[in-house]
Amino acid sequence: MNWLMAHRTASIAAANLRRRLGVSEDSYIDVFAALRRCGLAVMGQNMPNLFGVYLPAGSGRHGGIFLNAAMGEATLRHTAAHEIGHAEFGHERCLADEPDSFLGMPRDKWPEQEKQAEAFAAWFLMPIRLVKATLTRLGLDIPREAADVYQLSLHLGASYLGALRHLKHLRMVQPQVADGWAKVQPGRLRTRLSGQRVQTPPRVWDLTALTEGSRLPVEQGDRLIVRAPWLGSDPEFIGPDAVHMLAAPYAVAPGEGAEFDVTGVIDTESQLTVTSFDRRQAWSVTLMPTPDDHRGLIAAPSMQVLVGPASGVRR
Repeated sequence: MNWLMAHRTASIAAANLRRRLGVSEDSYIDVFAALRRCGLAVMGQNMPNLFGVYLPAGSGRHGGIFLNAAMGEATLRHTAAHEIGHAEFGHERCLADEPDSFLGMPRDKWPEQEKQAEAFAAWFLMPIRLVKATLTRLGLDIPREAADVYQLSLHLGASYLGALRHLKHLRMVQPQVADGWAKVQPGRLRTRLSGQRVQTPPRVWDLTALTEGSRLPVEQGDRLIVRAPWLGSDPEFIGPDAVHMLAAPYAVAPGEGAEFDVTGVIDTESQLTVTSFDRRQAWSVTLMPTPDDHRGLIAAPSMQVLVGPASGVRR
């Protein structure tokens, strides 16, 4: 099976699963909710030499997956969706011992079932309707530069390279352009966006009037740059305790907007509303709960956590 066929079968399988689960193609995909509803038991634990394991159902036991709880949220989400793909295709036991097998193995050498599961992860987490809707909120029809892909990846809860690869499959980015952007380090993009060469935030959101009303899957440590000149000087804000407005912004000039840091865990869905000093103009987004310890699983990496039909663990 070549990659084209893998993507064709995976796109159908991902659409069918979203339909069965009642998952919208227009909004952020909660992969851990999908895992629970699929009936898969999920164990999260610090596993230095493994990134994901899929165990098919057998006589008297549920199917399940193991995830390395020390991974970042985007990688954890992608790995979880990859393992769901194995389950949907009825694959045998599978394990991944590389953080990104695209870096560790030539594409034409991938086993058939790994091609299908990898393609499934992309199509399940980034359906084309969601990609297009997110690009519209960013003021784009297609990405114009690497920074656009980076912002798209934040909104989708995907990695930069994962989003870029999928955009290439969707033919929204030409292969030669994608190959060039793949060489751009996200750290360089964060430095440019944040205006900080030292202690650059781990993730930087570039938000405008078009992104008002968005639901943002933020993480502790994120920087939110709100480019809103209509707010004028000395804007006020209302938001969760874990969000703090910078007294001296780095990326926006005085009167051109505001900047915020997510300094703690946001436990519940919360509104962040910025209002002009005269209260005539306002800008608002919804902040989704942040995953504890950047791991998507509610635990320290040394602890075991079971996510399954009987568990209430959130993303």
